[in-house]
Amino acid sequence: MHRAWMNYANDILLLLTGTILAISSLLVWVVLPKGYNAPWLLWIAIHKWSGLALVVESGVHVALHWRWLMTMTRRVLRRR
Repeated sequence: MHRAWMNYANDILLLLTGTILAISSLLVWVVLPKGYNAPWLLWIAIHKWSGLALVVESGVHVALHWRWLMTMTRRVLRRR
């Protein structure tokens, strides 16, 4: 796969996973009653797994942009 498409796919996954994480946190925190009922447990599981996926996707994102990050860090440090 071309590098630009890998970046694009990763960015879309980050957006979707972040949206799922935000929605699940609002549902668990504000909408659903607390306790051990089926909908609450389902959304807690969705929240946990989407959080884990977001961490993994963020790691992939950093790995894809590692050279750029190091170049920019050197530029910033050189200016000081």
